[in-house]
Amino acid sequence: MDFAMTTQPARAGRRLLALAVLAVLLTLMAGRGGQAHDLPHALAEVRIAPGGTLDVALRVHLTPMILGAPQAAPDEAAAGRLAALSDAEIAARGAAVERQLAEMLTLRADRRVIEDLTISFPSPADVRAEALTPRGSPQPSAPIRIAARTPPGTVAIDIALPPSLGPAFVSVRYPDGRTVTAPLTDGQQSPAFRLAGPRPWLDAAQEALRFLRLGFGHIVPGGPDHLLFIIALAMGAPRFGPLARLVTTFTVAHSITLSLAALGFVAAPAALVEPAITLSIALAALMSLRGPEAVGWGRLALVFGFGLLHGLGFAAALRDAGLPRGAEVAALAAFNIGVEVAQLAVIATVVVALRLAARVSLDPQRLRRPVALGAALIGVVWTAHRIVIEFGPAAPGLGGTP
Repeated sequence: MDFAMTTQPARAGRRLLALAVLAVLLTLMAGRGGQAHDLPHALAEVRIAPGGTLDVALRVHLTPMILGAPQAAPDEAAAGRLAALSDAEIAARGAAVERQLAEMLTLRADRRVIEDLTISFPSPADVRAEALTPRGSPQPSAPIRIAARTPPGTVAIDIALPPSLGPAFVSVRYPDGRTVTAPLTDGQQSPAFRLAGPRPWLDAAQEALRFLRLGFGHIVPGGPDHLLFIIALAMGAPRFGPLARLVTTFTVAHSITLSLAALGFVAAPAALVEPAITLSIALAALMSLRGPEAVGWGRLALVFGFGLLHGLGFAAALRDAGLPRGAEVAALAAFNIGVEVAQLAVIATVVVALRLAARVSLDPQRLRRPVALGAALIGVVWTAHRIVIEFGPAAPGLGGTP
């Protein structure tokens, strides 16, 4: 009888682990087949030629630009509307886009706006060809060309794209082949790019610090779901040492899926990942309700499965930040270190709080149980909320209102 009672939690843990791993596999399988021609971000490719001449290839969705619609991969209706236009109408609308870009795109030399820009919209034939290109095609979009010349003595340049283009990336290529990439939010001015080229050690240190801060900030204060998951774990471990092992196991697991997703080897739809992450909060909290116990292989394996799910969620933050080309591994390492430092800071705070409670004659168990129950309830509510958002009647792309 005792043996059965001791093995029952282990069996439950194995079932939970199997469910977590199955969820990860399903999300990865559902996310494959990403469509390269969808252009989720606008891209400004800047080539710096000797003498300070700049050639910018702006890659966007051309069909929505011609039709005056928001940036998105053109659907069949948009392609049909474009097909109804004559070449002369497409050319006239392209000329209007050129004038708008001249007013809204900002290219600066040493923070002084370069007024003389030559902007060339693709030909009607190129626009029609792109509208007919399959969404999954790796073929790059036809670029809008922007040419400029920097004043003599220019040290650095920067660029800002029209806010209507949404999130974007700028990639600067130097004459010697070196490339520097940076993300842009809507209408944001890019970092300054030195015409003489990047400074490898200083630039690498700055990028590492940026991703270290990003990783920390994604837990505290920017990741309430991940933060609550760590707190839920902390309620079920007796001391800092065992709890640190749990959190480190979690970090190793999410580092795997985070790296694979950030480098483009796997993809997972947010519609499945986000509810799974909040559900893991409830499961971790329920696990902690059993009270402090030794951290064995079963619990570590379960937390490892949870970490695989959370790593897919972390990848979204890295995609928005933009991994620096040529320094992806260093950026990923810095991001993971930032996440780990934030997690250890959280569990240290929880352990200290429980010890202070014990010193004032307050049984820590009286704190653990309501906190774990609260975390479980919040996890369930968040899961239901995200499922309704992603799969409810008003969900985009599912027949409801976008």
